[in-house]
This record gives sequence, C-alpha cells and structure tokens, in this order.
Amino acid sequence: MLSKTINKSKKLLALFLALVFIAGTFTISAYALTDAEKQEYQKKIEELKAQIEENNKKIAELDEAASQYDDDVSALQDKISVLDDQIDLYNQEIALIDEDINKIDAQIDSVETEINNLNEQIKELDIQLDELEAQKTETYELLGERIRASYMSGASTPLEYLLTSDNFEFQAYLERVELLQRIAEHDDKVVKQLEKNIEDIAVKVTEIEDVKVRLASKITELDEAKKEYEVKKQEQVDARKVVEDAEALIQADLDKVMAIVNGYDRESQQYKDAIDKREDAILELENKLAEKNIYYGSGSTGDMCWPLPYSDVYVSSRFKWRWGKQHNGIDTCRWSGTHGADVVSVKDGTIDVASWGYGGGYGNYVVVNHGEGVVTYYAHLSNITVSPGQRVQKGQVIGQAGNTGYSFGAHLHFGLMINGSWVDPLKYLDGGSTIQCTD
Repeated sequence: MLSKTINKSKKLLALFLALVFIAGTFTISAYALTDAEKQEYQKKIEELKAQIEENNKKIAELDEAASQYDDDVSALQDKISVLDDQIDLYNQEIALIDEDINKIDAQIDSVETEINNLNEQIKELDIQLDELEAQKTETYELLGERIRASYMSGASTPLEYLLTSDNFEFQAYLERVELLQRIAEHDDKVVKQLEKNIEDIAVKVTEIEDVKVRLASKITELDEAKKEYEVKKQEQVDARKVVEDAEALIQADLDKVMAIVNGYDRESQQYKDAIDKREDAILELENKLAEKNIYYGSGSTGDMCWPLPYSDVYVSSRFKWRWGKQHNGIDTCRWSGTHGADVVSVKDGTIDVASWGYGGGYGNYVVVNHGEGVVTYYAHLSNITVSPGQRVQKGQVIGQAGNTGYSFGAHLHFGLMINGSWVDPLKYLDGGSTIQCTD
C-alpha cells in the first residue's frame, strides 16, 4: 500500500514538473520573437534610418545652399549698419539744431512779452495824457470865463475907477484886481504844470517807443537767425532722407535674400520634423522589439530597486533619441546633491565590469549581469567599490555617483539591456513610473 502511494506521488510530481516545463515553454513562446519577426522589425528600423540619413543629406544640401548667401547677407547688413550710423549722426545734428531753434524761440517769446508790457505802459500813459489834456482844456475854459466875467462887470482899468468912483469903490477895485491877479497866476501855474506833465508823458512815450523799436529790431535779428537754423535743419533732414532712401533699397535687397534663405530654412525644418517622426517610430519599434523579446523571470514585473536609493531622486534625461542618436538609458540625480551619493545594484547579479572605459564616455562604470539576458550599466561614477566576478545582492552599494567621462554635471547614467537590446529602464524599475522627469 505504501509502495503504491509512493509511486502515485512520484507520478504526480512528474506530472507537475511536466506542466511547469510546458508552462515555461508556453511563456517563452508567448513573448519571444521568431527570427522572421525580428528581421521584419529590423528591416523597418533600417528603412527609417535610411530615410533619416536621406533627410539629413537634404538638410545638409539646403544648409549649403543657404550658406552661399551668408556673404551677401553679411555685406548688406554691414551696409545697413553704416547707413544707420549716418542716420544717427544726422538725427543728433538735427536735435542740436532744434535745441538752438528752441532757444531762439524762447528769446523771441521773452522780447515779445517785453514789448507787450511796454504797450501796456503806453496805454496807461495815453490815458494819463488824455486826462491831463482834459484838465488843461478845462483850466483854459475856466480862465476864459473869469476874463469874460470881469469884462462884463464894468470899468476894468484903474483910470476909470479913479475918475468915476469914490475912494471906497477905488479901494474895492484894487482889491478885486489883486484877487484876479492872484487867480490868474494860480491858473497860469496850473496850466504850466499840466503842460509840463503832458510833456513828460510824451517824453516817456517816446522813450518807450524807442525801446519798442530796438526790441522789434532784436526780434527781426532773432527771426533771421532762426531762419538760418531752419535752413541748416532742412539741409540735414534732406541729407538724412537721401541716406534713408539708400538704406530702404539695401533693406529691400536684404529682404529678398532673406526670403530665399528663410525658404531654405523652412524646407530644412520640414525635413527635421520628418526626422523627428521617424526617430520616434524607430524608438517605438525598438521598444516593441525589446518588450516582445523579454522572457526572463522577475525582471518584467518591475522588481528592480532604484539605483540611487534616496527619496529625492529625479530623472534629468530619459531614454530617447537625443542629439541625433539614441540615449541608451536614463540620467538620474538627487535634488539635495548627487556627487558622492551611493549607487546600488538594482538586482542580484555578478559584476562583469568595474573600471574606466566604454569608449571613455562612461568614465568609471560598472556592469552587472543578472542572468537570463538582463544586464545593467552604471556610468560616470566617482568611485567603484566592487570588482569583476564579485557576486552582489539587490540594493548592495557598488560605487558612488560622480561626473567622470563624457559628463556635464554629477549624475548617474543607468542603462538596461535585455537580450542584447537597450530598453527603457523606467518600465522595469520599482516605482519608475512615479519618478519625476525634468526633461
């Protein structure tokens, strides 16, 4: 009975192993590509690369055609620059002349203001003169009335009063004569004073008129000077116009040349855009080629740990076409500083390479072979802490990040190769899809 049980167990074990083998075989065939499929992918990739090469040749031809106009463009731009300098000089000269004209205008305004003030003074003096003339006329009229009144009063000579009147009347007459004489003297003084005031005002008016004449003459001189400056300004404006017209002709020639060059540039850009599309297509085909060729165990489940074991890591350059070729990996950094940061093996494996090399571009680098066609690369290290042939565990430190080789700043270049093809590491690193990418 025990023997039967043992035999039964052996049969079950054999059946289980067979199923495992069959399942493993099925898994491999489900993901692995046939040689014909690989050749088809490679053929498409080569066709795209050939198209890219052809486009690059056309771009080079267009660049060469455009470069033939470089001397013409440079010469025309130099001529325009010289003419611009001349125009600037004319503008400066015109600005200086405008300043002189403005100064003359200010002087003319000042003189005209002074003349206006003198005219106001003359108006006031004319009013005073009219008033004095009126007073003079009024005084003469009063004097005439007194003379007439005295004549109408009768005898007016001393002899008449002496012969016809008594002593009392004669005395009154004398008193009256004295009073009239005094009044006449007073009136005479008033008239003379009025005449003197009138004469003084007339002198002032004459003096003011003389000043006005001098000021008017000054305005004439200033107007003549202003006209001279305006003539000079117009000469500069005309000269500037000649230069501007010449510049416009040269600019028109430059525009024609630039239209040709820009046409070449636009056509070249179309080829560049086509290259970008074909490069994207190549990347997509290579990714598909790599993904469908994966049949190793745990690598496809994203169980590789991050090569920089820190919480502040980011990707500064992804797996993509860069500078006309494929960037076979990702560049990783730390926000807090990358140089000297520990670098760990993302998976159990054996050290294949730990030295300076890979064309010198990698600087200090380490290659870890994880088996089943999976190999990882760690480049630009500042220090290496492992040796070829050494067995390492997942998460074990293998060196420190640095800036050796062809590098423009401390970072870790991490590459993943599966069955001889480079693949995007972000698809296989634990948490790779959540890591921040800055490019």
